[in-house]
Amino acid sequence: MGERNIMDTLPWSRPVQFEIDAGQYRILVSTEEASHFLLNDWPTIRGPRLIDARRVCLDVMAGMDEPDNARTAFVAACKEADMRVMP
Repeated sequence: MGERNIMDTLPWSRPVQFEIDAGQYRILVSTEEASHFLLNDWPTIRGPRLIDARRVCLDVMAGMDEPDNARTAFVAACKEADMRVMP
């Protein structure tokens, strides 16, 4: 079994809570969770922030970027897709 990078499982400095549908919320706490959501559960809206968030998550999991940069990119992708992010 391949060696996992510890960076992808480290929690972000703050969780991200966002609305995925009217009255339905989700909370993510790590790059690993965000990557799964970006690849498997993302709404149909596509854009450059989504592509950037996927890239940053991959970079974090490869040990080439910091986990909170993935958090920032994920929040930007949520806003681009008109998903409300809680403060």
